[in-house]
Amino acid sequence: MAVLSDLWLRLRAVFRRRTVEREIDDELRFHLERQADAYVRAGMSRADAERRARLDFGAIEGVKEDYRDALGVRWLDDLRRDVRYAFRTLRRAPAFAATAVISIALGVGANTLVFSVVNAVVMKPLPVSDPDQLVFVQPIGQIVAHSYPSYRDMRDANVTFDGLAGYRITMMEADAGGGPTHEWGYLVTGNYFDLLGVTPAAGRFFHQDEDTRPGGDAYAVLSYDFWRARFGADPSIVGSTIRLNRLPYKILGVAPAGFYGAEIFYRPDIYVPMSMQAEIEVGNPWLENRNTANVWVVGRLKRGTPPQQGEANLTAISRQLGKAFATTADGAYIKLTRPGLVGDAIGAPAQAFAVGLLALAGLVLLTACANLASTLAARGRDRRHELAVRLSIGAGRGRIVRQLLTESVVLAGVGGTVGAVGATLAARALSRWQLPIALPVQFDLHPDARVFLFAFLVSLAAGVIFGVGPARQAAVTDPNRALKTRDDVRGRRWPLREILVSVQLALCVVLVAACLISIRGLQRTLTMPFGMQPAQVTMATFDLGLAGYSRESGQDLRERALERVRTLPGVTDAAYANSLPLNIDQSRSIVYPDDQLDLPPARVPRAVRYQTSPAYFATLGIRLLKGRDFDARDTAASARVGIVNRAFARQILRTEDAIGRHFQFGRTSTPIEVVGVVETGKYQSLTESETPAVFLPMRQSYNTTTVLLVRSPRPSEEIATELRGAMKDLDPSMPIFGVRSVESMLGFVLLPMRVAAIALGAFGVLAAMLAMTGIHGLVAYAVASRRREIAIRLAIGASRGSVVRLIVRRVATLVLVGAAAGMLLVGLLGGLLDSVVYQRPENDYGTLGMVAIAVVLIGLAACWRPVRRILRLQPARALHAE
Repeated sequence: MAVLSDLWLRLRAVFRRRTVEREIDDELRFHLERQADAYVRAGMSRADAERRARLDFGAIEGVKEDYRDALGVRWLDDLRRDVRYAFRTLRRAPAFAATAVISIALGVGANTLVFSVVNAVVMKPLPVSDPDQLVFVQPIGQIVAHSYPSYRDMRDANVTFDGLAGYRITMMEADAGGGPTHEWGYLVTGNYFDLLGVTPAAGRFFHQDEDTRPGGDAYAVLSYDFWRARFGADPSIVGSTIRLNRLPYKILGVAPAGFYGAEIFYRPDIYVPMSMQAEIEVGNPWLENRNTANVWVVGRLKRGTPPQQGEANLTAISRQLGKAFATTADGAYIKLTRPGLVGDAIGAPAQAFAVGLLALAGLVLLTACANLASTLAARGRDRRHELAVRLSIGAGRGRIVRQLLTESVVLAGVGGTVGAVGATLAARALSRWQLPIALPVQFDLHPDARVFLFAFLVSLAAGVIFGVGPARQAAVTDPNRALKTRDDVRGRRWPLREILVSVQLALCVVLVAACLISIRGLQRTLTMPFGMQPAQVTMATFDLGLAGYSRESGQDLRERALERVRTLPGVTDAAYANSLPLNIDQSRSIVYPDDQLDLPPARVPRAVRYQTSPAYFATLGIRLLKGRDFDARDTAASARVGIVNRAFARQILRTEDAIGRHFQFGRTSTPIEVVGVVETGKYQSLTESETPAVFLPMRQSYNTTTVLLVRSPRPSEEIATELRGAMKDLDPSMPIFGVRSVESMLGFVLLPMRVAAIALGAFGVLAAMLAMTGIHGLVAYAVASRRREIAIRLAIGASRGSVVRLIVRRVATLVLVGAAAGMLLVGLLGGLLDSVVYQRPENDYGTLGMVAIAVVLIGLAACWRPVRRILRLQPARALHAE
């Protein structure tokens, strides 16, 4: 075996000598070419110039090249040679090239994918005409919607907009000939499509004069996707009829491909005029109610009009409306924001999340670049003998820097290309991903030219910035010193490659900490008090209005449904309501305390409002703190009663004991007596502060929308099947949808936290892999470059443990320095983590301790293989090979 090993070492030395000879020959060819060009420019013929150049270099023969100096683009020819030389050099070092390419691919890929999200959420304009002029109109200090009468008054009275359009997300039953299905759509004002400036794919759109007769403008526009899925993109369906909520609507046209309205996340199927609101939202006519703010508004500023002027104009109109009608839906200050994410409601947190995520992805890229720079520095150290030979035969230091820098850029370019391709595939997969929620939420993350330009610039910057240092370090090699010995002679106390490893480790600490903090934050979110206990509760939703039930017959069906589901095996409680906390369908109403009926409109509080049945709180696990639940005595003929949460009692009634107090939903409406107080929960989002909520008995406050709730320890899938069967027995024609567990309903609310945990988890894993690679490379390089020294130490009696400590001690110092710097960065970047991680624990020393343990494990894992080489090293064989 020893003979074979020696033979292999000798053969490898021969091949290396041939490689160096070829490289030297390439170098000589280059300088001969440049010298011959100089003589040609001085007036010599090409043949004489080539002969004179050979004589200058010692009468070298047999070097022939195709000279290219046409059109003054000599630098292109030089660049071609440098790139070709870089690829040839990297091909001879496949392990080094693969490590560098993978490092850059991971960093660039992560950043490109995150930038695709930022581009889609923050930067990409809506696919409409002149999107820069569009703004979302929202009141300050209230919900982001307006009442329809307020919208109409602002539309007609403003002087700074070319138009204002209103819209509202809604659901409807649609029958295109294959049976009824539930579809999501938009109620939009007649000028909606004209304002956005889009062209129909087929037929036409309705206009403002076709949205004026409540209940009389039965027109429909289909989305492009719905048209293709249901009608096979048949243009002849224009002018035909589709039944919505069992009423006929004339199909006027089809929206263009890729157009989904003024919100980028929502995928509607059907657009219906706002005048048809009562027919679409059966049993809940609110169109002319100034106290009901249900309409989102988008506007197009007149060309040249600054947003501040538009805000002032609409605010003045809103203040006038507030004085004229004395309603809280009017009188608010108006703010103009970027359209696409319901103004600041989703836009502000989404933008902060996306930008914070991009910043953390940038740390992954820095880790990858530090890995590349460290690898290039070590490789440059190994190539100092080769560079010394080049310098000694006349190569310029500038050319060496350029060649090494070209090699760095080539590596970054290849790695960036791989990363961009991976990010593109991932973005397309995410664009096709359907969220497990009822609302058709989807983002178009397909990369565009802006994303690919970002990937190119990031790759180029990585190659140049982090390649110039190692290139310069290699270029300042002293030829005389380098040619005398191949041993690794230590220079500075802290070489660049070691500093870069500490930087990698510091960034790794930040990202691993962010990963663990996000996981802890998600854990806290899942266990935080929602104000209810959603586990073991199954829900089924249906609408009595769509099924044609009157108030009396609908209430009777609900009671029969409760009796039926309570007989199912394992059911402990059952109830119904119009909606649930944290569900998509939420309503807020103005509330006047019994002793403050003279409050000005701007100061009248609002509360989240629900209509429920008896046993609702027991079924959902909401604690009743004081008073009683609804029961059989609370009928339409009895005195009106309500149950409020603790926040309602404290903030609106300003008391801890609200039992017996009264409130009302308007100055002239019927007073409602508080008969119970429940704990405060989360109603519209997990990030909301304590929000007042009021619960009314369904028998006194009728609503056609019905959410049937069943609590049972049995699997939710079994209960869901039995729920469908029970409702089918009661009414086979009743359309049932949304049959699922309440926990699954919370998926949309928990989505941002889960996305943050997944993304930061991926960043943490990538950073750990890169840091491990960097530490492994450092230790492996130290062992390889000091192989002769280690062999001598072992030969003269040093123990292997002492040699291992000699190598690992310095690495341990780097690990400690990097970990300390990383912990400091975690403290400094707390605000950045807050924008990405909800429920971030404060002073979570347990998490920081876990990060410290993770860093130690990363260091140990990275050192294991190089240390094993030391333990297996045979001094005699190593010295013989040297």
